[in-house]
Amino acid sequence: MPDQISETVIQKRHARLLKEVDGIRGRKLSEYIGAQMEVLVEGPSHRNAARLEGRTRCNKIVVFEGGKRLAGQVINVKITDATQSTLYGDPAIMNLS
Repeated sequence: MPDQISETVIQKRHARLLKEVDGIRGRKLSEYIGAQMEVLVEGPSHRNAARLEGRTRCNKIVVFEGGKRLAGQVINVKITDATQSTLYGDPAIMNLS
């Protein structure tokens, strides 16, 4: 098609859109802070193998402390922090090792 916008303009618009989407996602995830959620423990976190990672019933990723024996279990986790893509929490159980 004639008279298309330049690649530079496309890239700037795309970056601006992604920034807005990240901000919206981060605000939505921050609404979970303080909540207790059921999490299916998948195993070690992809970014920090010393921590565990799992998913909530609504498919949100949660990173938390815990022993490897929790893998495959559903546990309650209290959400303590959020980034633009991940929730962080503390397991709501005792004796994690």
